[in-house]
Amino acid sequence: MVGEGSGIAPDRGLNILNRVTMNTLMNLTAAGLTRDNYGANVQSLANSRLSADSPKGILAGQLVCVGTVSGTVVACTGTDAAPSVLIGRPVGVAINNAVGYPFESSSGVASGKCPYLHGTGTVFSTDMYETCTQAGAGVPITYLPGARLYVSQNGMFSNAVSTAVDVAAYVVGIVLIAPSATDPFMVVQLSI
Repeated sequence: MVGEGSGIAPDRGLNILNRVTMNTLMNLTAAGLTRDNYGANVQSLANSRLSADSPKGILAGQLVCVGTVSGTVVACTGTDAAPSVLIGRPVGVAINNAVGYPFESSSGVASGKCPYLHGTGTVFSTDMYETCTQAGAGVPITYLPGARLYVSQNGMFSNAVSTAVDVAAYVVGIVLIAPSATDPFMVVQLSI
């Protein structure tokens, strides 16, 4: 299965297949470590890729945006503070869970950093994506090869355009290999 060949555990969210650029400069905010991923809204409750056991904070495979505090990134929410300001626009995909898992290194907590991938041509597999629409939470989303990907209100990939402001302007990636019933990983090529 795509995403498991490198030996990563299937619940790690991200497997880098071709890295163009990795940014390790930006810092986490308190919200980047404490953000609720499951239960934050109706769409997150209906998402089969999230559960009550999902860690808090930014997750590997979630899109990150420039924060309002200089030098920080936050999980994207599919909104743009103001079209003339770059805050709220996606800049990349988080490589690691900010909080980590029990019995593993919690490097995000220790360093305060949020490393992320960016650059058109970056390819990775992820099992972190929306499985239902925002408006009808419960209406399943089907991914097909070649589909454009946008940012959902939960900072996850979605081929359904969010109802949030300006999100339609930001195509953040293209589906190369769609997830299936036998392989939940989706292979994405970034366009940001």
